[in-house]
Amino acid sequence: MFANLLKIIGILVTLYLISAFIAKSNYKVERKSIINAPQKLVYNQVGILRNWDSWSPWVERDPSVQNTYEGKDGEKASIMKWVGDKDLTGTGQIEITEADPPNGLNYKLTFKVPFEMSSKGTFLLSAVDPGKTNITWSDEGDIPFLMRPMMMFMDMDKQIGPDFERGLVKLDSITAGMHLQILLMMAQDSSKQNTILN
Repeated sequence: MFANLLKIIGILVTLYLISAFIAKSNYKVERKSIINAPQKLVYNQVGILRNWDSWSPWVERDPSVQNTYEGKDGEKASIMKWVGDKDLTGTGQIEITEADPPNGLNYKLTFKVPFEMSSKGTFLLSAVDPGKTNITWSDEGDIPFLMRPMMMFMDMDKQIGPDFERGLVKLDSITAGMHLQILLMMAQDSSKQNTILN
């Protein structure tokens, strides 16, 4: 009886390892959008880690998350660490690995809780016109060998993609609002100057 049980366990382990060899070893999630705000204004929101609180879909989902910061925010090697609900946001950090304002940045995302995993993220920005910005947000990473069979039943694009979409919608709302306020202030200043001159 015990020998049969060992055989079954051995077969299951062998099948698991075989599936790990044939399963996908990496993933990439990407979303694009047009933001109704100037490129520099958009970059300031994604390039300065302290600004992520205002548009991050994960902060919206887990208001209890606590962030700490290291380095000169917005520059290479600056880090945002977070601790949140283990079932919602977990624990981890984002480190800017390359910054090219206002054209984009690269970052390394590292999870520690609920599991250890890392990936590379990118924001690419380009101006459509003075008041609109193309943005591409992507994340890609390697899937640890022993996690690959489980990931066969999990579509990373469906898992992460909606968060990226929500983040870009919030980013558009916030930066478009800021842009409108700037335009209104400029119009008021111009009106005051014309009144003084006349």
